[in-house]
Amino acid sequence: MKTFACVLGASVLLVVAYEVHPAAALPNLHDPMKNIVAVQTQVIWDVGNQAQDDQGNPDASKLAAGDWTQIIDAAGKVRQVAQTLAQSAQVIVAAPGEKIEGEGNADALGAKQVQAAIDAQPAEFRARSQALAASMDQIIAAAKAKDAKKLFDVSGALDQVCEDCHMKFWYPGR
Repeated sequence: MKTFACVLGASVLLVVAYEVHPAAALPNLHDPMKNIVAVQTQVIWDVGNQAQDDQGNPDASKLAAGDWTQIIDAAGKVRQVAQTLAQSAQVIVAAPGEKIEGEGNADALGAKQVQAAIDAQPAEFRARSQALAASMDQIIAAAKAKDAKKLFDVSGALDQVCEDCHMKFWYPGR
């Protein structure tokens, strides 16, 4: 009887543990791209662009300590999203029934088409996500060093990192 009670108790604990911690859901691409990556990369560009003199040359003295910290924080948030995507075997573009940016417009792909593009080349998608994470590492390093020239260079290259991925998966063929 004691054995039965122990087995029953252990089974209940396993079921409860599973209910509390079910298998992790696949990462959603649209929500973090819209609410974290787009917002935080804009912070990087907006704050970083203040580090220019009147001739448009990089000038670290134009940024206060809080500005550098803001850039580091923003890049860290983007890096976290990019690393999650880069390390995921599969992502979902959007939650069921959720429309992505531009969906419904004649020249825009819907979530299903973007999902198909990513599913057709998951290694490529992970590599592009890793490139975004690496770009954030460079931005963080530049901001920690308060190196306006390096920040200017890597934040300028960031636009191309984003565009390359978008052209491949978000609006291929355009």
